[in-house]
Amino acid sequence: MAATAPTLRSSGVAADAPTGEIASGAPADRGAGAALLAALLAVLLYAVFADGAAAYPEEARVQVALCALATVTVGALLWRGGGLRLTGARAGWAGLGLLAAFAAWAGLSLAWSVAPSETWEEFNRATAYVLAVACALAAASWYPRAVWHGARAYAAIALAVALYALGGKVAPGLWLGPIDLDQTEVLGRLRAPLEYWNALALFLAMAVPVVLRLAVDETRSAPARLAALAALPVYLVTLGLTFSRGGLIAALVAVAVTIALAGAGLRTLMYLGLALLASAPALTLGFTADDLTGNAVPLNEREWEGILLGLLLAASIALLALAGRAAMRAEDRVPWTPSRSRAVVRGLVAVIALAAAVGLGAMTFSDRGLTGTVSHEWERFRSSREAPAQFDPGRIASTNAGNRWVWWSEAVGAWWDRPLAGHGAGSFPVVHRQYRTNQLDVLQPHSVPLQFLSETGLAGLLLAGGGLLLLAFGALGAVRRLVPGPERGLAAALFGASAAWLVHGFYDWDWDMPGVTLPALVFLGLLCARGTGVAWSARGWSPGVRAGLLSASVLVLGTVALSAILPAWARSETDGALASVARTDSPARLERAQADADFAARLDTLSVEPLLAAAALAERRDRPRQARSYLVDAVRRQPSSVTAWLALARFSLERGDLVNGRIAMRRVLRLDPRNRTVPLLIAVEQATTVPANRSATATGTPLVAIVGQTPATAKRFADELRAAGLPVPEDLARLAAAAERGRRNGAQP
Repeated sequence: MAATAPTLRSSGVAADAPTGEIASGAPADRGAGAALLAALLAVLLYAVFADGAAAYPEEARVQVALCALATVTVGALLWRGGGLRLTGARAGWAGLGLLAAFAAWAGLSLAWSVAPSETWEEFNRATAYVLAVACALAAASWYPRAVWHGARAYAAIALAVALYALGGKVAPGLWLGPIDLDQTEVLGRLRAPLEYWNALALFLAMAVPVVLRLAVDETRSAPARLAALAALPVYLVTLGLTFSRGGLIAALVAVAVTIALAGAGLRTLMYLGLALLASAPALTLGFTADDLTGNAVPLNEREWEGILLGLLLAASIALLALAGRAAMRAEDRVPWTPSRSRAVVRGLVAVIALAAAVGLGAMTFSDRGLTGTVSHEWERFRSSREAPAQFDPGRIASTNAGNRWVWWSEAVGAWWDRPLAGHGAGSFPVVHRQYRTNQLDVLQPHSVPLQFLSETGLAGLLLAGGGLLLLAFGALGAVRRLVPGPERGLAAALFGASAAWLVHGFYDWDWDMPGVTLPALVFLGLLCARGTGVAWSARGWSPGVRAGLLSASVLVLGTVALSAILPAWARSETDGALASVARTDSPARLERAQADADFAARLDTLSVEPLLAAAALAERRDRPRQARSYLVDAVRRQPSSVTAWLALARFSLERGDLVNGRIAMRRVLRLDPRNRTVPLLIAVEQATTVPANRSATATGTPLVAIVGQTPATAKRFADELRAAGLPVPEDLARLAAAAERGRRNGAQP
């Protein structure tokens, strides 16, 4: 495309634009940009309510939708013969280029990846993010009110998310057609609709500065400002009931960055303080009521306290509206002079300093002393936590990192072995098994930078991190360029939301959840388009050149969409095959299910899951040769797959193939030294190959030595074997049965 000289778009203000907004573009351009922005928001809305689009097939649908939007965008840019332009800051375009390079690097890592199927998924995810940023740049280039409407639309989406999540506490028994609000039936922590409490907290934290700016904006009508203010407690209470410390930190970062860029800090803090006071009663009940915080609480025990929570929140919002109305009237009577502002700031600093001094004093005079307390809390941060602690509201005041230090150490260890290229994009679920010091399984190290570092090496971190930082730098320049007014305030709020996402990514796995990553990237794209530097158009290009470029773009984007469809299709076929025989396992159904799994294995030539499913189905059809062939193909396809090697070991031992069974077990131990299934396999192998009751020196029951010398431990051991899908030797089963009979008769183990 031809580059044109950058110009400041300040020649006029659109008739329908808010004060301070810089307008440009013909009406047709604005229509195309508005339609593109609406489509992006629709994709975001789907991603949020599709469990964050963190798994197939929902993530694939998001990726295909973004490919379609990108195709339409390129078509509009080229088909109009140069009538549309792409504008934006140079840093933003450079950041987009680095993100595209990271996606290409992720795809290239297939050549050395230890988890090729996950690498393919990571390539698709990174490419989709690049397309989202590009579409956001185009939307804001064509539509000057994109920031204004994008911010308000996000606030509305976040309010819908908060109300839906809070419904799990307030009205768990309410059915709204296909919508079931009882999301707290199993776990008390709020997590719906993203199905991860930290992601829900981050999504709402990113909306807090937007709503605050709408409440502070003096150019809006009083009812509109009061409506925004009244929505704040809904966000804050929902965020608090996620029990997410990371979400609270993200909210503080978002508000602080917004105040630094938009000004009106004291008024913003005043309205935030009023909203916090209004949220306090509901949060107090939500944190202290056992029926609201507990897990697996019966519905009838949750409903009454849920109603009370809703009534408290509604009454607090009504009082907040009255207080907010009084504060808005006082704004006209009591002007904020510079001297008065400085006095308030000094007072706030004094309060913070006093609180810090009290905290230091308490630690100094505690039993451990200052240094002892710091050392103790540091050890708590690094230590592992027990699972029940993550559901305790008191965790908000805890310094325990929730195993993050352990996972970060595993990521650093993995990176240290392959510092430049990493082990392949998306490989952490496989690699961390070699470095873990416990038996916890995890899919991400809960740190986006460390995930990039361990999976794609230093090269990947520089590409992805550099791209995100350049996008942020371009967005920051665009915000500072805008004249003071409503648009600058909302632009600052969007930048604050993106900053919160960047900070949150240091201690969580946001990159793998499009439901929270897409908003931040779209915000950065919208803001970068308002910067200055480069304007691109196809003006002057011949129809033939434009047609050729359009055809090439359609081909490339169609290939990207197909890349997203194939693994999702394969997974759907695999799940469908297994589900079909769960209902009935007639010979015809088993044969058809195996054929479906085999077809899935050919759709996704990198994944082992379809092959493992096909092997299991072949076993049920009493076709061991076919089953073994599938398992051998699986370990050849992914030589680092512990799951595939375990399946082959179990299959071999069950059929007396001790040589191959032992080879497979040694391979598992090399890939996962702390695997808990291998000792069970070894015990089964020993018990079945050399039964002690057939030995010349055998005395008593041989498995007593293996399982801990009591029938009770024999029963636990047998239960573990059955849970792992392994055969239970006859002698072990006899001991376990004796333990069960003793339990039924009331005997103590």
